Amino acid sequence: MFRGITEGHAPKARGHVDCMEVIQGNAKAEAVPIVRVDNPLAKVTHEAAIGCVDKKEVETLMARGLEEDDAIDIIVKGMLA
Repeated sequence: MFRGITEGHAPKARGHVDCMEVIQGNAKAEAVPIVRVDNPLAKVTHEAAIGCVDKKEVETLMARGLEEDDAIDIIVKGMLA
């Protein structure tokens, strides 16, 4: 489970949280974005996405010489960066 939290407590406070999970095989994932605001001039947003690693991206990296596991690692690290 991934729980992302963003809060807005001050005037003009800005925040955004991305909950992104990648699953493979029989894995299960749950993303819970939490947005807390107690100032009417604050603005916070969220986005949640759950899916698998894009097969075409993996194939593109493999065509450039990477092994499948290494290609997947690079894609996931890019999502986390």
